[in-house]
Amino acid sequence: MIKKFNGFNLKKKLLPSGERFQRSHYHFRLGATTIGIIVDSVCSAIWKLLSPIYLPSPKKEDWIKIAIDFNEIWNFPNCVGAIDGKHISIICPPGADSEYYNYKGYHSIVLQAVVNAHAKFVVIDVGDYGRSSDSGIFKESLFGKKLINNKLNLPAPKKIDQNINEDFPFVFVGDEAYPLLPNLMRPFPRRQLTNEKRIYNYRLSRARRIVECAFGIMVKRFNVLEDKMLVGPEKATKITRAICVLHNLIMTREVNLTEIHNEIENHHNQI
Repeated sequence: MIKKFNGFNLKKKLLPSGERFQRSHYHFRLGATTIGIIVDSVCSAIWKLLSPIYLPSPKKEDWIKIAIDFNEIWNFPNCVGAIDGKHISIICPPGADSEYYNYKGYHSIVLQAVVNAHAKFVVIDVGDYGRSSDSGIFKESLFGKKLINNKLNLPAPKKIDQNINEDFPFVFVGDEAYPLLPNLMRPFPRRQLTNEKRIYNYRLSRARRIVECAFGIMVKRFNVLEDKMLVGPEKATKITRAICVLHNLIMTREVNLTEIHNEIENHHNQI
């Protein structure tokens, strides 16, 4: 009973605050190693019990609902998600050489995520090497392989406008780091753009920014992501998965469109 109680309180304190195990053991009167074991167990339990509820594998009707929301909110038809990667800072694992050292100059694992129009995670892939590119992670991930092999159970192509006599596939939107595929759209290169291509790039960018918005909201709520996690890749992966599930739980119960729009505005001002 004591372990469950401590695990619940540790989850509430450590993930949002990002407080270190070595500091928290004074507060909870437990050893840092014990706190680490409890956090590991609680994160595993969160993933096991809550991911089927708040991060289930999408079905065809789920993709259709996501596409409707993207069209209504972000004005991009037949879009079933925005994809991007985020580096989660960790300590250098023993004997890892440069596998986890990323182009930003620190060690990390990568969270690749697909989000819906409401900044909720639809698919996540966590734990790849920090040195890997978004394109490489995509191709090696289960999501990427299913998309390439047409095994995501996406809806059949449909018209996006009554005045256009052609069916268009349902697509995901990503930045320049991702490959161009029948079901994955990326922007045109930024040179010699026609007006039509500029409009397309703007519309795609507007829809794609929701994934960066989701990352921003998640980091603000769970400050453990703001600093380096003093754990190895395996534990960092468990913590990140749990945070993604908790993010979806919060977004489901406390939908706040103002928060989403503020994140997008902050991102726009940084460009």
